[in-house]
Amino acid sequence: MRFHDSALEPSPGYPPSQRGAEALARARVFLRDTALPLCAAYAAEHGDTTFALEPDGRPSPFVLDFKRRMQMASAEAGLYALNMPVADGGGGLGPLDLFYVHEEVFRHGLLGQQWLLAWTEGPTPLLSFCSAEARRRWLPDLLAGRINIASAITERGGGSDVTSPVTRAVRDGDGWVLSGHKYLITGAPVVELVLVRVPVEGGTPGSLTCFVLPIDHPGVTRGPVVQTLLADGFTGQLAFDGARLGPEHLIGQEHGGVELLRFGRNWIRLRRAGMCSGLARHCLDRSLAYAQERHSFGRPIAEYGDVGAMLVDSYQDWMALRSLSIELLARFQREDVYDAPIGNATRRDLAMLKTFNEDALYRVADRAVQVHGGRGLLTEAGLEKIFRVARNLRIAGGTRETQRAAMLATFAEDEDATFDFGLA
Repeated sequence: MRFHDSALEPSPGYPPSQRGAEALARARVFLRDTALPLCAAYAAEHGDTTFALEPDGRPSPFVLDFKRRMQMASAEAGLYALNMPVADGGGGLGPLDLFYVHEEVFRHGLLGQQWLLAWTEGPTPLLSFCSAEARRRWLPDLLAGRINIASAITERGGGSDVTSPVTRAVRDGDGWVLSGHKYLITGAPVVELVLVRVPVEGGTPGSLTCFVLPIDHPGVTRGPVVQTLLADGFTGQLAFDGARLGPEHLIGQEHGGVELLRFGRNWIRLRRAGMCSGLARHCLDRSLAYAQERHSFGRPIAEYGDVGAMLVDSYQDWMALRSLSIELLARFQREDVYDAPIGNATRRDLAMLKTFNEDALYRVADRAVQVHGGRGLLTEAGLEKIFRVARNLRIAGGTRETQRAAMLATFAEDEDATFDFGLA
């Protein structure tokens, strides 16, 4: 009982571009010949590293070394920065192209091969707005996977209200002085660079300014690790105590950070689609295989009604999220949601893309754990980790509640009484 592999081929109605098809083919070869063998060798040497942490809560050195090796090998193969513009040394793939590559990578679960993609701590399209000096200093190492970057937005007590931070910068000659504290920052305990968004004096209420600076910059201190349900040691705090920033640290325009924040959030929502589809398919494949081979009371558990219903429901969830993703991402690829101002329909559908996919993955991962019973709770099985990641996604990058509020707001503002969702 299993699916035919062709179920993960690109949709005939929405094929990738030529560049995207070539990248997908290269990704499959890299996974087969390099990434998955690296994962197998790492697991054979270190065993289950789910909670491999240092006494202070940071990831163990061998975990960080493995992550860096995967990044650098992927960069050498020309796969790590597929999300970056060609002009910046990246692959220049659009949203639909990236979906097919991300899906292929995540269909193998979370063995470590996922680090071949530039994700939360890798180069992002926001770096295109950096100064020439910042790009010269840091972009080559980011593209090569030699260093990583954290995006410092959240503050203690701030939650979803990212436009009212306490951390701020004041003008100082031709530069700024940055002071404050950022909390729940992915990558803070281990990265080399940080991208921070703060108000600057003289701006209108709610305006932000973006800066990029190294973690070892004078006035910047790593705070304690903040363990989340992921328990991976990658989340922490950053303190800024009079950190002096020059014009080379500015990203975009002063007081123009809200637009860049939206730009970054759009990238987060777009990239979740392939991740959710790949992981959901992985959970479904694992559940189907286990339900057929696991016998209870003399027959495979797949023959029991409740188990069969979970398999069918997971298949429906996976098919729905994949179909929705492909349809919307094909439209977003034509519209270029990175550069052009987006309207209500696009804002609504970006929010829907994130929310529906994450909710569907959560349901599929939950059922996968349940189908596997006691084995599903074991860290060595890898399914409980996907479950925890799926639960985390529904908060990180914009909670499902704020996404629904954003969708509702577009209903009220839309002049089209029929609510054309742009799916035709």
